[in-house]
Amino acid sequence: MKKLILLITVTAVILMGCSESVALRTNDNKLDVIAAGVEPTDVKAWEAEVDADFADVLAALGTERESFALAEFDAKYGTDMAKAGIQFQNARAARARAGSSGKSGSSNYPAMKDMPFNKEGAVYISGGTDDLVGSVIDWVSPKTLPGSYYHGAVLDLDKYDPNNEGVYCLETAITKGAGYETAEDWRNKVNACVLNPSSSLNKSKFDAAQKFMDYYCDMDNKDMEYGFFKNTVNIFNVVTKEDMYTWYCTKVVWWVYNTYGWDIDSNSSRIDWTTSGLYTIVKDYYAVRYFYNSKKKNEAINDYIATAKKNIVLAEEILLSPYFNKVYENIREN
Repeated sequence: MKKLILLITVTAVILMGCSESVALRTNDNKLDVIAAGVEPTDVKAWEAEVDADFADVLAALGTERESFALAEFDAKYGTDMAKAGIQFQNARAARARAGSSGKSGSSNYPAMKDMPFNKEGAVYISGGTDDLVGSVIDWVSPKTLPGSYYHGAVLDLDKYDPNNEGVYCLETAITKGAGYETAEDWRNKVNACVLNPSSSLNKSKFDAAQKFMDYYCDMDNKDMEYGFFKNTVNIFNVVTKEDMYTWYCTKVVWWVYNTYGWDIDSNSSRIDWTTSGLYTIVKDYYAVRYFYNSKKKNEAINDYIATAKKNIVLAEEILLSPYFNKVYENIREN
């Protein structure tokens, strides 16, 4: 009887043209699940209202209004976006603390002196909460495997100097976009894994691929940006792998190998995207927009994740690629 009364009330309010969102929610400020197969009459008006409110959230991301916009959306729709927003704010602050070089930060753990730097094209991935620049990548990247890996780089063995491990020899991304890190940087990560190519590389061909990427990694080349999204943090404008202006670390690694001829983005089904901070906001948005139809909600969420999975190259996807064999791993924090 209570459900019938609620359904009649909701339908009547919509038919009267009332735009008060509270009419579509229960008293505990959570969206009500209406009986299967029943939809409000004016769903377009509802969706337009949600879209407009969420557009305000997207416009506020990365600005001083961010916390207010997320909290306002939560208060109106009973979501929990502010929590994910705080995680993202902390990630950006950590990235800023990394300093002007924008390199991925060092940890408080002892240096990994046994980490090898002896194979052309070896891929290095890292994870762990102490890593500063990586905190932004950490927020977006799902975590499925031990090590919580999200950061990556590829070794140019010709640049490596065993007598001076402070020289740039690993192609990756920093706050300016594509850039370099050193062997010394990598020995001081929280968690780290080294992947060697599973078959021999054609050196001249691979050198050409790395030389191509060197143009973008050049520390003086700042005609680019860092990020997973165009327009700073617009989560509905995920950067494609083919884009050559917006860079993040594992995309740099993918580009080197894609130029060589290997697509190392495994898109493995083993990776759980629901552990991504990005997923939290997307899930809440679609849960509100399509609260009246769980099928539409799930399809929208799945379509978004499929697009993100296609375009974003994750450290875990590289780790699970058949093109590599794991030769070293040191997990000091999960």
